[in-house]
Formats: sequence, C-alpha cells, structure tokens
Amino acid sequence: MEKTGIKLLPPGTKGYSIKNILMDLNGTLALDGILVYGVQERLKKLSKIFDLYILTADTNNTAESLKKSCDEVTILKIKQETGSIEKLDFLISLGSDSTITMGNGNNDVLMLREAALGVCVIGPEGASKEAMDACDILVADPLAAFDIVLNTNRLIATLRR
Repeated sequence: MEKTGIKLLPPGTKGYSIKNILMDLNGTLALDGILVYGVQERLKKLSKIFDLYILTADTNNTAESLKKSCDEVTILKIKQETGSIEKLDFLISLGSDSTITMGNGNNDVLMLREAALGVCVIGPEGASKEAMDACDILVADPLAAFDIVLNTNRLIATLRR
C-alpha cells in the first residue's frame, strides 16, 4: 500500500513533502534498549502515513527482539565506528529532501543536518550539543517528536518564519 506522507507549506518556507521518517534507537526512542512507553503505539500510527526506518548500532543488543515486535518499521544495524556516515548514506538513498530524521547523539548530527527536517530528541538520556545545533526542531521526548508530525498544525506553527 502506497503511503501518503505529508505536504506542508509553513509561511515563509519553501515547503516540505515528507515520505519517510528515519530514526535513531537508543537515546532517541529507547532508554537502555527498551522503547519509551507510548513509542510503539505512535510508530503504528505513523506507519500508516510514512515509511519508517530505525538505524541502530544496537548498543544494548535489543534490535532483534525489536524487529519481532515492531514489524511496521524497518530496523537496520550499523557499525558503531562508522555509524554517522552509514546514517547519512542511508538518508541520501531514501531522499534527504523527503525525509524527517530523529536523533539525539553525535552520530546523528550528519543525518539531522542533511534531512528535510531534523528533529533532535532530548529524552531521559539527554542530547549532544552538536545534535541540538544540527536540528530544525528540538523536542523533549520521542512522543513529542511523533505528535508534532502527526499533528501537522504543530509543525507549521514551529516552522513558519
């Protein structure tokens, strides 16, 4: 089934046509390898609209079990030592101009900067200064990140100039 994505035209911007969401796992969607409560429910909602991808170095060795419980998301493991480049390369392969990225760490900086919209998620693990500087939107937790995408009026209010 073809996903519809979203089209946005916040005043004073070039507009956005988003088809994909590319996310980091640990620190962004999960704490100590366990999804933050409410994330899986939001992923199900988002999967009806967007193609969803999680790239993870799998620090806590939970990617395999997550693949079994989150079949609406494509989950890919990356190498820790080249993670930031792998994330950027994957983003470019998807189409950076049609993708929202979500991350919190130094290895997310390149994808946050290159995406149509980069969302830095602070969450209970915190966020690196570099990730905060590289993003377009800064949110307190993954649920806020998902909810701002699900309620496009919030995106428009945040992005208008």
